[in-house]
Amino acid sequence: MKTKRMAFNRKKWLAVMAFQLAVTSAVAMDFNLIGDTLIMSGPVLGDDVAHFKDQVATNRVKLVLLHNSPGGDLWNGQELARRIREAGLDTAVSGRCESACGLVFLGGVNRYYSDGSPLAKTMIGLHGAHNKDTKQAMPQLGARMAYLIREMTEKKFPDDLLDRTVYPKDPSDFTYVFHPARFKADGNLRGVMECNRQADTTFKCKMVEGLDAISVGATTSSEVLRLNEEVRTIVARP
Repeated sequence: MKTKRMAFNRKKWLAVMAFQLAVTSAVAMDFNLIGDTLIMSGPVLGDDVAHFKDQVATNRVKLVLLHNSPGGDLWNGQELARRIREAGLDTAVSGRCESACGLVFLGGVNRYYSDGSPLAKTMIGLHGAHNKDTKQAMPQLGARMAYLIREMTEKKFPDDLLDRTVYPKDPSDFTYVFHPARFKADGNLRGVMECNRQADTTFKCKMVEGLDAISVGATTSSEVLRLNEEVRTIVARP
């Protein structure tokens, strides 16, 4: 499969990684139920499954909107994905949804990119399990993660890409999935990017040609979901 290397802003990347590693027990995921849309933003942590159960118990939730989440606890991300799928809910993304958040997004029966943030700043990010304190990879958790990604994407996620995602050479490596319209090409599928840490600690990103969000099963539609004004007001907050 041919690839195209792309330049990456090191300072911007390091800022993102610093934000991801700053997740602590003092910060929790923020839940806002607006009509039938449950907005979930911030890091994925230990109490989030219980909070999610409380929201779903209202019988109002039809859509889970994931907004600007750096991820967090792997078990809770997997459990939230499972519960979303079992409840028959749809998911949508606004802004960055990385790590455990990416797994939560895949739990949706129907999965959309939304107009809550510009498409240029909206993405799903997946990576291998690692200890947030030691930064050491935890490949023993890769099999379960791979199974979840494969099942949630209806077995569309390519096996070779899946292996590189859940068993990365460096724990900092990421696979990003953008909306199909984010990188326009002459009839070519694009939107899946691999960002790998180099020996000099910089990152190089390459577009995986021939794949996009729909072909790998990350999203079920190229439609950009339009959010109502009240929901847009919530996600527009700093």
